[in-house]
Amino acid sequence: MSTPHNAGIRRTTDTRRHYRALIDALLAEGDRQAARACAELAVAQGIWRHPDQRPEHYVPSLEPCPVFDPAQFWFTAYLAESYPRIRAELDAVTAETPAGFLPVEEPLLDRGRWEQVTFYEAGHRFADACARFPVTASVIEGIPEAGSAGPGVATLSWLYPGTHIRPHCGGSNARHRVHLGLRVPEGPRIRVGDHTLRWQEGACLVFDDSFEHEVWHEGTEPRVVLLLDVSHHALDPSLRDWILSARSAFDARIGSYMSERGIRRAELTEGTLRLTADRGVTSRVTRHLRENNASAIELRDGKARYEYP
Repeated sequence: MSTPHNAGIRRTTDTRRHYRALIDALLAEGDRQAARACAELAVAQGIWRHPDQRPEHYVPSLEPCPVFDPAQFWFTAYLAESYPRIRAELDAVTAETPAGFLPVEEPLLDRGRWEQVTFYEAGHRFADACARFPVTASVIEGIPEAGSAGPGVATLSWLYPGTHIRPHCGGSNARHRVHLGLRVPEGPRIRVGDHTLRWQEGACLVFDDSFEHEVWHEGTEPRVVLLLDVSHHALDPSLRDWILSARSAFDARIGSYMSERGIRRAELTEGTLRLTADRGVTSRVTRHLRENNASAIELRDGKARYEYP
């Protein structure tokens, strides 16, 4: 599909993707000086407008701004008013265990544990999560721009003590990320660009997650927030509608995910997930096991560990 906006957004998507990969690799190696120099070079070449803001999908017309005043958005007051009901439900459902929370799928953990319950993703509603937390789901559904018309996700995010989430940038600057503090002990903080923020129970943070951000939790109790994505307030309505219309269906996204990873079938039986690899992956791993006289191989801390008969 070709639109007046399309070319402007996608013209250098591949270049941005390669720059992001290089900068992320440098950050992962702990070389922040080299990562910064690479980001500044990208800005000098017109890839982005700010070295801390490095999304893959970029709208150049939006002013780079890492943090926003929550009071300028109508839904922050609504979320604050809804906090007691959401908190009461969270406490009741998780009285014994954080039921339904699963590890966050992005490989961003430096250390610790980070889990979530997902209600919406790119407009797709997850009925199981909504049934488990009906009050929270109803509050989200009262903000259509975060639910059925949302550009990203709506989740409950559970962060355990001792966790560090690596510096990273979200995929698009065409949205705002909203956090409503639900359980906020002493210890957690988030850096967005050069701003350091702390959550408060019953209050919202609003920021642009396409800016580099990282999170630390140095306390002793879990931190829980309601996380929502909404379209950027300054986004041209026609461009906003085009971006939302271009969201892929959930079936297509999970199909692409499985295809990219060589997964042919996934089956959940009594809480245990079993994956069947495609022929290429099956052949490659079988050959590798035979060459090493091994009966099994497991990935631990990013390294292959063999088991022998």
